[in-house]
Amino acid sequence: MGGAHLRIAQEHLSYSVTFGPAWMLRLLPSARMRLSRHTANRLGAHGTVSMLRLCCFLLALSGLAACGELEVTEPATDAEDGPVEGNASGADEPDSGDGTDELEGDGDAPLGFVGSPCASDADCDYDEGICLLDGFSGGFCSQPCEQYCPDREGHPVTFCAERSEFPDPEVLDADGGCVPRCDLGIFPDGGCRSGYGCVVVERANEPERLQHVCLPNRASELGDCHRELASREVAFEPTVLADEHPSSHPGLTCSILDPVWVRGPIHGVELLDWEGWIDDEILASCEMALALVETIDDVRARGVDGLRHLGTYSCRVISGTDTLSQHGLADAIDISGFEFDDGSIYTLVEDWEHDTDQPDSEGGEFLYGAAQRWHDAGIWNVILTPNYNTAHDDHFHVDLTPGSDFLGVTSSGFLGPAPYLD
Repeated sequence: MGGAHLRIAQEHLSYSVTFGPAWMLRLLPSARMRLSRHTANRLGAHGTVSMLRLCCFLLALSGLAACGELEVTEPATDAEDGPVEGNASGADEPDSGDGTDELEGDGDAPLGFVGSPCASDADCDYDEGICLLDGFSGGFCSQPCEQYCPDREGHPVTFCAERSEFPDPEVLDADGGCVPRCDLGIFPDGGCRSGYGCVVVERANEPERLQHVCLPNRASELGDCHRELASREVAFEPTVLADEHPSSHPGLTCSILDPVWVRGPIHGVELLDWEGWIDDEILASCEMALALVETIDDVRARGVDGLRHLGTYSCRVISGTDTLSQHGLADAIDISGFEFDDGSIYTLVEDWEHDTDQPDSEGGEFLYGAAQRWHDAGIWNVILTPNYNTAHDDHFHVDLTPGSDFLGVTSSGFLGPAPYLD
């Protein structure tokens, strides 16, 4: 069965799955499936193997996948990019003997794909790859495109930019050319290779679709918040998103200021979903991302290595009101628990102690103390705890509501006026 190939890797465990027709891969929430460290440790190698086999068997029954051979081994690694977990484009990774490893002048730039340095087409080792030299410092791997471009693991996500953005549009025999999106995880100094700027451009044949991409000899359009987030050594990708409207209130507008895709781990702390599965990236406003970094730094100092959450962006109103939720601005996150480097886990639903400001358990003390510290430090403008109302029984809702200073800890101990039920 043809299609996209996915390699699932967890420490010394890898499992091959082939998804049939490639478009089906887009239906999945992520091109990678990884277990949290604690989940894998609890299951052990054989338990993890069994779970992966079961998942693949269920996918196979639905016609989405064919399960490959299982191996318990050291995952394949690339000298520059760490574990190789798959190749969403289906193209082969460049052979270290093809000469591209001798290219100079771009530091840690990944080689052999869109946006990579090159001296000839041979250095752009993928279908229809071309090396652009005139006006491109160090050479630039691209590909003619009409609307979409392939992606490859270990490289920035790509974008089909309108050909007029290129120094010499005539080198492209299509309406657009493939370029890398700005990636401050790979290029922390500005999201792009040296000599290239992070700018917003239109997609070929879809001018309403905008994105931050890397192009030569252009002044960076990243804002102050982007630069501050980069200075905190956080891996992220700036993005451009169209406004949306809540289905129940079409007159309201969800608009994210400086949206970014933030990738974990952040300062050694994994971003996890509510069950403890690794969440590769989350959507946030840039200011919310900065607040999240401060939150993570606070709990990391107390042994946390995983932060569980229920979500960030959701274009909706506050329940029972006509007011737009801060989730509709990506200025909020619902935090549901914490995993620790000693294997322990504290969650709001299991460990929060209701209607007291003097919890007895270690978990209760940690959770109560965290909310108090975040409020005292001014990290979040609003912090709602399980005692605020039943809708928050399983999480902290934290957000950046302008002008607010509110901590809902106990039924009789609110600090500040209650702004809403979100």
